Amino acid sequence: MMVFVSGAVRSGKSEAAEACAIRLSRGGRLHYIATAQATDEEMAERIRRHRERRAAQAEHWTVWEAPFSSQEIAASLRPDDVVLLDCLTAWLAYELFSGESWKTDAAAQAVACRIFDEVRAWAAACRAVVIVSNELFSGGVPDDFGTFRYMKMLGWLHQQLVAEAAAAAVVEYGLLRVKKGRWPQ
Repeated sequence: MMVFVSGAVRSGKSEAAEACAIRLSRGGRLHYIATAQATDEEMAERIRRHRERRAAQAEHWTVWEAPFSSQEIAASLRPDDVVLLDCLTAWLAYELFSGESWKTDAAAQAVACRIFDEVRAWAAACRAVVIVSNELFSGGVPDDFGTFRYMKMLGWLHQQLVAEAAAAAVVEYGLLRVKKGRWPQ
């Protein structure tokens, strides 16, 4: 099963996704795939806050921090496990811009397809994958070609993942609005 959670920066989507993953785990192991990398002080602070929040929770997380091996994660999963991917936007950005993939549609699409296939493989190997992603589309179409291609691939990934998800929600101002399915209780 897949559950998709999106929202703007600092909307509360990570907290909502963590609570969902904990509810879905029902005693199974929890895996936290942290895709952000500390490229500046602000990101380092955000990563620190996320680590503190996880540490304060009663549940134990197996944490996979970027850069990680998707195949190693898939091989470690058991049927009762729950995976939280936080977040798709950072993972796609890293994969797309760490090389030259963003420069052609075919190469960018190949990266997006690989990420989609990897998330599907995790979902097939465990109870649930909860996917966190950012809403980046309200600001219009960017002039920068690389950013445009990134947003195009992120939009494609969102559509594919939500199509397969059992539930999808948007978090705004800390409030969860279910857009598809029934939110896991």
